[in-house]
Amino acid sequence: MKSRKIWKGLFLIFAVSMIVMASKGQAYAKVNYTVTPKKVAAEAKKNHTSFVNKYVQHYLGLNDYLEKMRKKGGGTLTIKKGTYKISNAIYVPSNVTIIFEDGVVFQKINNTGKSDLKPSGSMWQLCPHNKYSKKNSIGKYNGTKNVKFIAKGKVTFDMKGIDGICIVAAHNKNIEITGITFKGMNGNHYIEVNGTNKANIHDCTFTKAKKSTLSKYYMKEAINIDLADEKTNGIPLDWVKKDKTPCKNITIENNVFDGTTRGIGTHKYSQNSKGKNIYHSNIKINNNVFKNIYDNGIFVLNWKDTVITNNTFTNIGNTSKKGYSSGSHGISGGGVTGITITDNSFENIARSAVYFIVQKNVGGGSEYKKVFVNITKEETEAMVNNTFINCAKDANSNYDGYNVLYFRNNGTKSRDNGVGISAADNQVYYGIPKNK
Repeated sequence: MKSRKIWKGLFLIFAVSMIVMASKGQAYAKVNYTVTPKKVAAEAKKNHTSFVNKYVQHYLGLNDYLEKMRKKGGGTLTIKKGTYKISNAIYVPSNVTIIFEDGVVFQKINNTGKSDLKPSGSMWQLCPHNKYSKKNSIGKYNGTKNVKFIAKGKVTFDMKGIDGICIVAAHNKNIEITGITFKGMNGNHYIEVNGTNKANIHDCTFTKAKKSTLSKYYMKEAINIDLADEKTNGIPLDWVKKDKTPCKNITIENNVFDGTTRGIGTHKYSQNSKGKNIYHSNIKINNNVFKNIYDNGIFVLNWKDTVITNNTFTNIGNTSKKGYSSGSHGISGGGVTGITITDNSFENIARSAVYFIVQKNVGGGSEYKKVFVNITKEETEAMVNNTFINCAKDANSNYDGYNVLYFRNNGTKSRDNGVGISAADNQVYYGIPKNK
């Protein structure tokens, strides 16, 4: 009996050892590549001999490298200095780190040189290549995970004024984007964070939206926090399941937003089959700079448990000719529940620094019920701890003089429903007095 127990013990030790070795072997199976523009083009020519040309060579070559990485379980792709011209989407699988070295430029082009291939609107999609063409192939948080875009030095993603999204991050989990300068925005977003759990976007610069389109596309955020919903006409990509998965655990910090239509926000909300609000949750926006923004710095829409602290808002909404009440504020929106706005600085904002009111979808999603403002007394009083300079006007002059202004209860814009904070006396007014 003793010998049997000994042999059983030895067998268990052996089995565990084999599992450990297998898991280590799986980790070591990941591959690392270092590429240049020429090396990427050569990879495309090797694999797509009769198809490749100067317009498609970089997107094809990069997809070939990333597909090899997908089959090996991930790895690190180091992209060296040079200009990479991208006509169609690059698909990023799980467990991949992409390091962009100093001097890298990714440039969107709107030409493939081929009559049978249209250029895509996006530059990057966080989706494995083997699923992008399969309808509704990815939902919930089950798509690409554990991906990092890390810039070392000056790295630029230039959309060249082409209407499209630079990075599509949908149904993802655990992504990081850092150090990149985004420019050339036109009619869309730089980053679409859609139905994603845990994203950290930090130390980036978002700038130089196409000036001629600012008014036409005034509701388009540099970083869009969204969910896929057929009714709101969001994110029209086949692989994205329209299952209304919200974003959660999103951190956006230490970035600069300069010269965009909006900085960060959501422009359509959703509700479930029972008419209940679907909220994006646990959003942290800290230590960012928002300046020279056409519409709003941040647009909050159906967010809960949000923290907005230590940001600087300067020259917001001053070039806008839009008359709607929710525009030209540092922070605006509706559908608010659980929010902390403190230790921010607001200067030269066209209207009140912070403004919330009842919201209603226009166009897609208009069948959803209105969303209201739910801000507690404690959350309101914490907003006194911001700095306000020249930001106390309203679209209706009856409400001038308040740096913070929101409308509670049934959402009607009335003195009884109004809550205001005046920096002139650091006082919170629950109900707007007529003589103020």
